[in-house]
Amino acid sequence: MYDTYKELLLPILERLKEFLKKDMGINILNENSEIIDAKHIVLKKDTVFIGTGGSVQLFVTMGYDKELLAKLVDVFYVGDFSSEEEYIEIKESVACEIANIVIGNAIKNPVDNSIIKITPPILIHDAKSLTKYKNSIILRTDINTNIGNLQMTVIGPQELFLEKLNLKGNIKC
Repeated sequence: MYDTYKELLLPILERLKEFLKKDMGINILNENSEIIDAKHIVLKKDTVFIGTGGSVQLFVTMGYDKELLAKLVDVFYVGDFSSEEEYIEIKESVACEIANIVIGNAIKNPVDNSIIKITPPILIHDAKSLTKYKNSIILRTDINTNIGNLQMTVIGPQELFLEKLNLKGNIKC
């Protein structure tokens, strides 16, 4: 079987860090991210959800600090905003597009090499939390930047992650 923790999560994490550094010009403060097996996650105000389908079914979330998302909007969008409504619409679009770019370019299927389908990203405002239920797992990591933090979680069936991985604590990668 596969060490699917590494084969699923680490490519997304590495692509996200690379995207922030090289494409967005944002300094990463924690090159070695700690991945936590969490029972409960408090979500950030602006959190994007993307689901995967096929033989690997997961939910991946990316939650942005306000300052970090504002910087990403500044890098993505050239020009002035005509209204607060336009800024909010662009901000939501940027949050979703970044998640789509990173996950779409990084995720691969270690189970049977079939194509993994991803859902369109959905931005949830003011989501509160996620709680792990029986036979599920939530892995969380935070990327700390000089502007703000980005929280990434992967939620999926426990058996997908525990074949070779014995998550008894936190893991540094």
